[in-house]
Amino acid sequence: AATDRAIRIVAEHARAVTFLIGDERKPVIPSNKERGYAVRRVLRRAVYFGRRYLGLEEPFLTEVAETVIRSMAAAYPELGGQRKFVLEIVGPEEQRFEETLSRGLEMLEEALARHGAAGTLPGEEAFVFHDTYGFPMELTAEIARERGFTVDVAGFEAEMEKQRERARAAGKVPRK
Repeated sequence: AATDRAIRIVAEHARAVTFLIGDERKPVIPSNKERGYAVRRVLRRAVYFGRRYLGLEEPFLTEVAETVIRSMAAAYPELGGQRKFVLEIVGPEEQRFEETLSRGLEMLEEALARHGAAGTLPGEEAFVFHDTYGFPMELTAEIARERGFTVDVAGFEAEMEKQRERARAAGKVPRK
């Protein structure tokens, strides 16, 4: 059941990422803002499920994206025309997250072990995984849930708001 679910998640997420990046009119490039952040999160979730549940240790998402393009190009010819572009975006993005995932999973496991008795990962630590290691809150919560933990979402949101306030303050120019 877990393997079937992981296969569906990888396939559906890879299809979404391929179509969003491959939209020739308005491609969505993975980033930390708005639509780009949504694509990045979907791509990262696919990588996580491939690694965790399907045992895929080597980068695989470009191959899956290639399969999506081959199977859908007849109905969506523009996707075939965007093949090179899609693969040039997906490959490096997956590689960066592979590095982040390895490092972050190890640190998340340590954090969960430290808070084992409480059964809750403090929001401040979930924020560090997001801010420092590029772990989306949803992924941290999903991994924590798999281990029988909850995440202090309110604490995480409070840290996010503090960061927004710091960013706003840093962007202000003092008046003369």
